[in-house]
Amino acid sequence: MKEFFVSGWRNFKKSSLITKIFTFLGVGLYLFVLSISFIKVDYEVITPGSINYTASSVKVEANNEAGFIYTVGVYTHTRISVIQYWLAKTNDFFDLEVYDPTVDLNDKAQRKFGTISKEISINNAIINAYQEAAKIDPSIVLSKEYKGVIVSAIAPYAKTGLDYSDVVIKVNDQSFTNINEFRNLVTNFYDSEPDKEIKFTIIRDELQKEVYASFINVNSGYIGLGVSFYDYYQLDPEKSTPKFSIVDPYSSIGSSGGGMLSLSIYNSLLPGDITKGKKIVGTGTIELDGSIGNIAGVKQKIITANNYNIDIFFINEINYDLGTLRVTNQSIINSGVPVNIAFENNQAFALQQKSFLGVRLDYIANKKLTLGATIVRLGTILFGERIK
Repeated sequence: MKEFFVSGWRNFKKSSLITKIFTFLGVGLYLFVLSISFIKVDYEVITPGSINYTASSVKVEANNEAGFIYTVGVYTHTRISVIQYWLAKTNDFFDLEVYDPTVDLNDKAQRKFGTISKEISINNAIINAYQEAAKIDPSIVLSKEYKGVIVSAIAPYAKTGLDYSDVVIKVNDQSFTNINEFRNLVTNFYDSEPDKEIKFTIIRDELQKEVYASFINVNSGYIGLGVSFYDYYQLDPEKSTPKFSIVDPYSSIGSSGGGMLSLSIYNSLLPGDITKGKKIVGTGTIELDGSIGNIAGVKQKIITANNYNIDIFFINEINYDLGTLRVTNQSIINSGVPVNIAFENNQAFALQQKSFLGVRLDYIANKKLTLGATIVRLGTILFGERIK
């Protein structure tokens, strides 16, 4: 190895001035490309993702059609490199958002939050589907038991003894039956004792414990704990009618597929196929009351749906430069009542323009030393009508 560098240096010293200049330029360019590939910036980029078949996540023991119902997800890359930032800026299909490490969850915490959110989303989807199906067929029964509220996210600045996945069962030794009662207990305690720590009785690793938390200034004068919670029910698949199993073969995290998962379970519980053979994809969280929540990455999800040749795209409500599409009443959809909706004909997206640009730079210093770098970019432009 030593002889290799010595030989290279000797050849470099013997080379002409032009060769030396190009050598320095080549080395400088190489180091520049190398540096912007590793230097991180406080941005995250959202890109198109993939679709998942909902019937593969929850299997209902009934001889009914599950239909072709899919959830759609996006990819989020946090603290990207300089070169990734530049490439994202030039791609209309990508969105850049500022990442604040002092406020936003780190990668490990984000994965915990996403995993818990997905578990609650699946539970909420099952609960809603069984409740709506039972209105048509009373023999359909879901066995469930309320356990408390589960900790889903903790802000970096929170002063709390709570941890992810803790299930809170009491607030200052007082029980509650839903998250609204829980919040009222917390608020009432702060109103009476704002400077004191609040006590939570929790279940952690199947053991009951007591932990404390302090109230803090969360944002712009808002006082809180810096902790997020969900209602948590324990479901019993074996005591339910019909029985079901949660398989969830996908590695994705997050809760935005809950609405479509609930629709798929509902379709499996009752005879007939409400999809009528259409390939349907959608997005949106689902709450215990059946409401569909807001979502992120709408543009990327629509692009993803198009890439998979989807017939219908369901979304709760969207206002952005591709247009507006609204499902006005999710409970009507779950009940199987026909709903008139406008959706994009996939043929409108059939025409695509793709471009591939690549640059390869090489500098041969000598027979044993070559410096080089490659930069590539793939772009796709879709042509089609706007969604109305």
